[in-house]
Amino acid sequence: MSAVNFVWIFFIGVALTLLPRGAAAAGKSTTGTVPLDAELTQILAALPGRYTGQASDSSRPEVKFEVVHHIARVDAPQFGSGAVFYHEVSRAESESATVLLRDVYVFDLAAKRSANSMRVIALPAAPQTLDLKQVTSLPSGCLMDWSRDQAPKAFVAQARREDCAAGYVLTNASLTVGEIRRGADRKSAVGASTFLAAKRTTPEPPPPGTSASVLAASGPVDWRRLDPERTLYMELRAGRVVIELAPDFAPLHVQNIKALIRERFFDGLGIDRVQDNFVTQWGDPDGSRVITHAARTIAPEFTQTWTKDLPFTKLADADGFAPVVGFSNGFAVAGDPRSKRIWMAHCYGVLGVGRDNAEDSGSGVELYAVIGQAPRQLDRNIAVVGRVVQGMELLASLPRGTGPLGFYETPAQRTPIRSIRLAAEVPEAERTRLELLRTDSATFLALIEARRNRRDDWYKVPAGFIDLCNVPLPARRYDATTP
Repeated sequence: MSAVNFVWIFFIGVALTLLPRGAAAAGKSTTGTVPLDAELTQILAALPGRYTGQASDSSRPEVKFEVVHHIARVDAPQFGSGAVFYHEVSRAESESATVLLRDVYVFDLAAKRSANSMRVIALPAAPQTLDLKQVTSLPSGCLMDWSRDQAPKAFVAQARREDCAAGYVLTNASLTVGEIRRGADRKSAVGASTFLAAKRTTPEPPPPGTSASVLAASGPVDWRRLDPERTLYMELRAGRVVIELAPDFAPLHVQNIKALIRERFFDGLGIDRVQDNFVTQWGDPDGSRVITHAARTIAPEFTQTWTKDLPFTKLADADGFAPVVGFSNGFAVAGDPRSKRIWMAHCYGVLGVGRDNAEDSGSGVELYAVIGQAPRQLDRNIAVVGRVVQGMELLASLPRGTGPLGFYETPAQRTPIRSIRLAAEVPEAERTRLELLRTDSATFLALIEARRNRRDDWYKVPAGFIDLCNVPLPARRYDATTP
């Protein structure tokens, strides 16, 4: 790839990343009257797709490319009070989504911001994972201004310094990359020299603002596939329940549950409790099963130490059960920054470990899934080890138990468990191919906003608020032939 091609992709990535929806009136940049965090929650690539264009120095008559991006907040105090994000850019050739470069963006969080500006810092290489230590040694970067015009729906960006003398104009129909000069009105732009002029060759994306349009605009890097070593298959007569384990939040319990599964502990047992609007529970209520290697008691893991290396996407909305709430590696979590403790929240579909009064009495021999309104009062009182990502309907539609707390009164009423296996134990051809939306992606932030303020045709009054447990965590199947 030539150096110029590399520059093109860099600027395309910036253009797609920094396009806030509705952040500016026609012909005006946003100011400090609009909180930056509110703008950042709306960042989403509104113009993804495949563009075909003529390159001024390319030996190829056409350059076909599309941009896939991922953006996440990082902890980089060396940049002061700014909001620091990193961005991945990939170029699709033969539908490949290989990461070509990563950039760091530093936004000014000062209350008196007078214009939309950011520092853009290119990482010197494109490693497979971002090492935050790299951020500390980066140069000052290129300072850029950006603006959005409602008509003709153009996004314009231009560097302030001569050594960063590139810019771009992006619209629904075309993309121009080159040395861009803005007019005196700061709205119009004319390319002094054009590196690339391209036209869209794919249909425009769905209208913005709905969950469906957000997910339709997502790219491959917005999704992650289930790890077979952290995925359980619970086989019932009615079908398969797929569960993702969360070792970050209960490592000892997850390890013991995996040991129980390898002993085939749950095979032939049954679901023995279904309490309406609460939980479905299964395991060994009579204590009759022999345990060979797994432990009978485990130290409580109701919370974990909140370390900086644990990803966390904060939910801006207030919560009644914790100082802050958000998402980490695909799970809804709550935390207390003062005590530096973090824990998983009891949302619908969450997998917990049943216990008696003693804190160390829950080892994983009794498990439950929440099937009703989120019982957040259980948070920090019991170990939470994962969540159901497919098959909740098989657990939530079972007959309710008629005994106390929803327990079945006779063994004959129980739903048999054929087996529970780690996905890694199952032949690859028999695995359920699922990928989950990354909760540290711009697409996920846009999805939260779409659900917070529903813009579907049916809704007339947006709520302006969303509860932690009402944020969707999408899962979808992928084709076996997709690399």
